[in-house]
Amino acid sequence: MTETQDAEPRGGFPPMRTWQEPTVRSPGGGAEYGDMIAALRDFLDDVAAAAPDAATTVTLTNDLHRWAERLAQSAVPERRQIFARRLDLPGRGQTMSPNFIPIAGDCEKVAGTVTFGRYFLGGGGAVHGGAIPLLFDEVLGRLASSGGRAPARTAYLHTDFRSITPVGVELAVRAWFVSEQGRKRTLRAQLTHGDTLCAEAEGLFIELRPDQP
Repeated sequence: MTETQDAEPRGGFPPMRTWQEPTVRSPGGGAEYGDMIAALRDFLDDVAAAAPDAATTVTLTNDLHRWAERLAQSAVPERRQIFARRLDLPGRGQTMSPNFIPIAGDCEKVAGTVTFGRYFLGGGGAVHGGAIPLLFDEVLGRLASSGGRAPARTAYLHTDFRSITPVGVELAVRAWFVSEQGRKRTLRAQLTHGDTLCAEAEGLFIELRPDQP
């Protein structure tokens, strides 16, 4: 199936069912956890943009050590962690991937926006080249397992960089299914700034067998 073919959707709109209303049980954390992750994203952008003096750096380092010690007391096994498992939050409630916000689509395609903060700066006002495949893998991976499909993992992700991707401006993201054959799912995506194509990707995702974690 291509992006231009019409078909009856197999499931609901991913931002409703996959991104914002997951069918799996939430690992917890409440709204407060989402607020914390949003604040952490802002903090990382502020760290990237700052040139603090020595006193500020020392104080911040000590504060971070204290918080690390406090959080260490709440450590849990992987299957109980909240980070990257809150499907109702942008980025699944984690800060590694850029903050994709879905706005339209169904289980065959999705469109949304992303703004790369200063944390993702590579240099010269451009997004770091490694952050763009992270975005594509997050969006395509979520779409590949949407609409009631069994979970899948990335087999390959090919990214073409077409022009500079700017930091600090809203960009458009579009992703869609190309084909499904057995356990293989091929998807494509584009990242644009206005009429400018910044990058595009193709990914192959393989449906997990029942015995695979």
